[in-house]
Amino acid sequence: MLGVNKGEVKLVNHSTDWKNLFLEEKKLLQSIIGENIIDIQHFGSTAIEGIKAKPVVDILVGVKTLEDVRKFDRKRLKEIGYYHLSKVQLDGKVVFARFSDLENLTKTHNMHIVEYNGGWWKEHIYFRDYLNGNLKKANEFDVLKQNLAMRYPKDEKLYKGKEEICR
Repeated sequence: MLGVNKGEVKLVNHSTDWKNLFLEEKKLLQSIIGENIIDIQHFGSTAIEGIKAKPVVDILVGVKTLEDVRKFDRKRLKEIGYYHLSKVQLDGKVVFARFSDLENLTKTHNMHIVEYNGGWWKEHIYFRDYLNGNLKKANEFDVLKQNLAMRYPKDEKLYKGKEEICR
């Protein structure tokens, strides 16, 4: 089952369903914003074989320029549960999240919109591909994530530094 409440850090065993859930979501997003995007990729821990992950599907959407986000049909996105996370301020990235429950802010999907083949795009794709191609590093990443999750189960803001595994 997908979903994590706001601020919570909960890891679950890898699920083969995550790939199919991504593919379903990709198809849905293409029907709503497809004319404004170049590519959609699955990334993040749910895209890395065999490791634990928060049950939230991370979606990378590549656009020509971030100005293209203005062309997205936000009304239709909202109808399916996607909301722009305006408080998430990252240079070169716009973030939306899909919620299954707005009362508890149960997030099921994160949609990161970035310039296609720009820095964020390359970094996220590299990280996914690197860990999928390097079992030893993927296992180290998994152990690090589990330790952080045990340490900060109720504070997602402190659940960070995981990307250092590739350096």
